[in-house]
Amino acid sequence: MDDRHDDRPDTRPESPPIPSGAEPIEARSTASALVGPPPVGPTPVGPDPVLERLDRLSDLLLRRLDRLEERVRSLEQDNGEIINLLIAVKAGLEEASGDLIAQLEDAEDAAEGEDRGEEGAEDGPLFEAPCGPTMLH
Repeated sequence: MDDRHDDRPDTRPESPPIPSGAEPIEARSTASALVGPPPVGPTPVGPDPVLERLDRLSDLLLRRLDRLEERVRSLEQDNGEIINLLIAVKAGLEEASGDLIAQLEDAEDAAEGEDRGEEGAEDGPLFEAPCGPTMLH
């Protein structure tokens, strides 16, 4: 540190005389000198507006999170239903394609029978329209 002499006048209040036998306080904390002693008597107790606002914001945030959780659960349920419907459609298409393949094979067999000169072959459509539980809506 630099030990230069300060030519500015000392404006600090004079401290009371130090009793004999007591050690002098070399330096006071600037913050404690500016703030002063703690207030005497009860401190005013009232709602802190900052804390009240934080409570309201916390409540609002929790309500929004609850709504988001409800939406996520609803979407998960909807997605599960959609997946089940897609599985049912796939199964129906596989069954229908199997039926169409069987009808195609029957039609090819009938066509080969006509080529051989068999009489009495049924005249009708080569493919039948699916009906019953395999019919897609």
